[in-house]
Amino acid sequence: MNLTQLKVVIFAAILSPCLSSCIYAGEPMTVTTWNIEPLGSPGRGFGGGFGGFGRYSTPLRHDQLPLRSVEQLKSISDLIHKDLKSDIIALQEVAVTHRRRHRSLNKQLDTITSQLQTSQEGSKWSYFLPYLDVVPEDDDERNIHLGFMWNNKRVRLVKVFEMSMADQVLAGKEIFQRTPLIGYFEEIREDGSPGIDFVLVNVHFASGQQNDENHLIAMTLIEFGIALDLAKNAVSEPSVFILGDFNENPKRQDTEGKWLTSPAMNEHMRFKGYTDLVTQDMAFTRMNTKLSSLIDHILANRSAFAHIIEPKATIYKPGGGMLGKTELFPAWSGTFSDHFPILFQIKSAKDNDSDFFE
Repeated sequence: MNLTQLKVVIFAAILSPCLSSCIYAGEPMTVTTWNIEPLGSPGRGFGGGFGGFGRYSTPLRHDQLPLRSVEQLKSISDLIHKDLKSDIIALQEVAVTHRRRHRSLNKQLDTITSQLQTSQEGSKWSYFLPYLDVVPEDDDERNIHLGFMWNNKRVRLVKVFEMSMADQVLAGKEIFQRTPLIGYFEEIREDGSPGIDFVLVNVHFASGQQNDENHLIAMTLIEFGIALDLAKNAVSEPSVFILGDFNENPKRQDTEGKWLTSPAMNEHMRFKGYTDLVTQDMAFTRMNTKLSSLIDHILANRSAFAHIIEPKATIYKPGGGMLGKTELFPAWSGTFSDHFPILFQIKSAKDNDSDFFE
């Protein structure tokens, strides 16, 4: 072996432990929120719209969509890997289909994460769903929960817990039919050390955009309760994103320009220092018949906003751009969801704040 060959061998030996993590070295983390529409439980397509069922569906369809096939689940995995390039996904409407070792699990998420690890070199995917004492019946339409899935090669889930809030009925709706789910994540740097960290509060508010009083109450309780619940878990982290399906379009108007939604929740969160990364030029985040349903949002507080790459999120729609191509929507909805994934990126950086209370 000559000197040049020896140098190559030594360099390869030094580099080899880093190969999987160095794929991501210095890259920003991509965070996605996505109402994936009942995954593993009945009810897909409810509410009509493009690819749905009922009197307002396009095209007209009277029966609900079936559970996704294995091929459809592989298509979802390919979307996450090739198009979204997500590192963390805050999911809404995921069923608990079985349990193992005190964990709530979903058979379809098992297939998606397994396929991701097969197709995405250097990845290792996990997911979390809230623990249930009893697995719901297969036809239980209320079996829709919040969850997180993430690539362990890019981020570490440090803490995860449901917010400590008792459900109650106010303004005609249950406030927390789906209890907000907090995930405290930190970046894994190229050398394996912890990087920037942040809190994701995954929410799914009461259905019906007319329930703006209920949404205001829910959001006020969440914003007030975040610091308290983090402290209960000995976490001190100022960077907070509240994201998910808010079931509310703060700019909804009738044909005469009259506001149909109270601005109270939106203005309250703005007053509290939050910026909505979802912008009006997205037009709609769910495929209702009129394509006017801008109901999925991402709120970043001041500390979190300082860590993002761009001051607004991006949305994935088939056909590209902010509006996509409507002729593609029914087929896309049949496999993926009646909601579109929304993404933003967080800078790669060293941790710069205190993480836990002493």
